[in-house]
Amino acid sequence: MLRRRPAVSGVPIWLLDIDGVINAVTDEPDRRVWPEREWIRTTAPSNHDLEWPILAATPVLDFLRRVHEQGRAEIWWHSTWQHNSVNVGTALGLPVWPVRESPEFGTQETELATPLARTRQTWWKLPAAQRVLAQGRPLLWTDDDARRQLRAADTRPWGASALVVAPPVEAGLTPRQLRRIDRWLTNWS
Repeated sequence: MLRRRPAVSGVPIWLLDIDGVINAVTDEPDRRVWPEREWIRTTAPSNHDLEWPILAATPVLDFLRRVHEQGRAEIWWHSTWQHNSVNVGTALGLPVWPVRESPEFGTQETELATPLARTRQTWWKLPAAQRVLAQGRPLLWTDDDARRQLRAADTRPWGASALVVAPPVEAGLTPRQLRRIDRWLTNWS
């Protein structure tokens, strides 16, 4: 029996990664992406009372706040930070967003960024994205590892129901990517 996928509608769910998306993983900010005055540095506590450095571009943070305040997307943390993601949001003055539950996180047996093509395993973040679409909700997913990790996954059936954006890890979300996200969200409002 052929199962029909539910029609996709409603406010998109945005699965938001941290490192490489809002936290540029570099010592020095990329001034070609955002001017130096638009970068902020802070720290966020993680497990075992460790403080992790955060380097974020204020236009990205402002965009996230606007999307949230305008109700254009339901934002969920989806990161290896897991429940410590909330600490990053607090350190950056972002609204309180829930953490997307990912039971698969605890079962992964490979390094976090090992490409699927080499491991033949499902990336631990993928099932959460699939569950969003199975619920009939549009999906916006920003993750610096997405391009590499999803090569082995068939996302063609997602079509226009999903937008997956993979920023450069050293810069995070770029102005061009924010414009693309903005256009995609406009289609769902």
